[in-house]
Order: sequence, then C-alpha cells, then structure tokens
Amino acid sequence: MYRIFSCRLRALFLAVPFSLALANPAAAQPSGDVPPSTLTLDRMDAATRIGIQVGFDKIDGFSLDDLSVMRFEPYGQYVLPGKDIGIYGHIPIAHAFGPDATGVGNLGLGAFFLPSRNSALILRAGLILPTASDTPERGQTNVLSAYERMTDFMMVAPKYTMLRLSASTVQEAEYVFFRADLGLDLALDKPSGGAGVFLRANLAAGVRTPLVDISLELVNIGDLDGGGDLSQRFMHTLAGGFRTRGQNQACAGMVFPLDKGPRGEIWIVTFGYQYAMN
Repeated sequence: MYRIFSCRLRALFLAVPFSLALANPAAAQPSGDVPPSTLTLDRMDAATRIGIQVGFDKIDGFSLDDLSVMRFEPYGQYVLPGKDIGIYGHIPIAHAFGPDATGVGNLGLGAFFLPSRNSALILRAGLILPTASDTPERGQTNVLSAYERMTDFMMVAPKYTMLRLSASTVQEAEYVFFRADLGLDLALDKPSGGAGVFLRANLAAGVRTPLVDISLELVNIGDLDGGGDLSQRFMHTLAGGFRTRGQNQACAGMVFPLDKGPRGEIWIVTFGYQYAMN
C-alpha cells in the first residue's frame, strides 16, 4: 500500500510543475528573481533566504517496521547589502512516531564569500556546534532523519564540533541551471574512535519554467580517514522536486537513498517554504 502511495506522490510531483508552466506559458519571470535553490544540496548563494524544510520519512526496514520520522529544519541566510559576504544558520529537529522520541541536531553557523558578487562562485566557512541529542532513542531518530539532507549528515552526529569548508557554483543558461558543491567537514573535537574528515561532492541540474524550478539532485558524502574500502564509506541520495519562483517560494519533492540497506526501505517526502530576495 505504501509503495502505491509513493508512486502516486511521484507522479503528482512531476505533474504539478509542468501543469503550472503550461497553464501560462507566456508569463513573465517573477520580479526580483533569485537564483534557483535545491532541496538537498547546500543553500548558500547570492540571495537572502529564510525558511523551513519539513520531511516525512517512512521506515520499512532495519527491523523498524511501522516507524515514521518527521524532520523540521528552520534555516536562514543574509547577504549584506552591497557586499560580497553573507552569514547563515540552521538546525535540524526530528521526531519519531512509535516509539515517540524527539532529537535536536547540531547548530550550524557560518559565513560565505561571493567573489564575483553573484552565485558563480560561493566559498563557505562555518562551524557545526555540538548541540545534538545523544541518548539512544533521540540519537537514532536524528540519524534516520538525516537521509533527507545527507549533505548535512554531520549535523546529527552527537559530540562533534566541526569546521565546514566548501566551494559551490550555480550556473544558469536560458531555461536550465546547474549547481555543484565540493566540501570538507573537519572534526575539531569528536568522540574517541570517530572519523574526523568527511568529503562532500554534490551535483544538481534543473529546468526553470516561468512559475517553477524543477530539479534532479545527487548528494554524496563519506569519511576519508576510516578503515576498509573507500567506496564502502560513502553514502548517496537522489532527489527530485520543484520549487515555485518569486519571493514567496513553496517546494516539494522526494528523496531516495541509493545505498544497499536503506534503498527501498526508507521513503522520504520533503516540502517547505522560504522567503527569498536579492
């Protein structure tokens, strides 16, 4: 039953944006248009944004049948007027149903630099501060919810203080766009035996219609200083969704874990709202 429901949701997410675009193909682009943003990659760009992203995760495996998790992530970024510098902050909160448990993630804060004063190059330096819940039930809730935004996986790791460094680019040409992130998360303080260096490499591509942006997104993260085969230390997700254009933006999509284990066992629907302006 749930897989039938998921298929219908996927069809709906594909049909809605195209229907909106076809309903008014001659519509002008929204005034004060901002760069396209994604559901699962980094958020920093040349626009000021404030919003919340909400996810619903249905767990079918891991001996956790009938467990559902909701994730709430308020976030914001502010680009100084007339400057090439911005600041950002975000924190994830997750709640599991059956048994009930609520986990708070780490607090992420930092700054980003726009050398060309647009989104062609975005350099970020930030911190992950150790505010994550560390009891077994709350920690498990946090980890299960992390698949929605795997690029921020270390935001749910308890007792970690980390330095985040990344470079991103957003490119637009006619009706298509592209985003890429390359980043390192470096542990400044960590639990004994925990990995300390994580690499992130993400790609997204999409289409800009007059009313919505439609994107397909790939996120990859793994630890570089762990043991065993390097390929086995990476995790991957694929996401697809859409976001309305203008200053008031609503979004919705689905995220699919690609690795053996969570693949086909965790089903994620994500949606949200943000206010964005140049």
